[in-house]
Parts: sequence; structure tokens; C-alpha cells
Amino acid sequence: MASNTKQTSFRRALRLKKAGRKAKNQRRLHGSTPSFPIHTPEADANAPDQAKQD
Repeated sequence: MASNTKQTSFRRALRLKKAGRKAKNQRRLHGSTPSFPIHTPEADANAPDQAKQD
């Protein structure tokens, strides 16, 4: 049987390791920055020559 100190240390380490798990998984799956449009009609109108070059 493990000592009380060893059990407490293990539980504390486990709690630290699992802290924020849902948030971490959410960030990994969906990223931390929301998607936003890059090439909008307004942006093309403001810079027509740069937007059309390929």
C-alpha cells in the first residue's frame, strides 16, 4: 500500500495534468483563432490590381 504522501502527490500531479483538458481539446480541434474572410469584395475594391494578380 502506498503512503499517504505518495497518494497525495500522485493525485495532485494527475489533477494538474488533467486541468483544462476540455479547453485544450477544443483548441486542438477548432484552433484558437476564429476563421474570418480574407478575400472579401470590399478588400478587392480597395486593392483591385493586387487582388487580381496570379
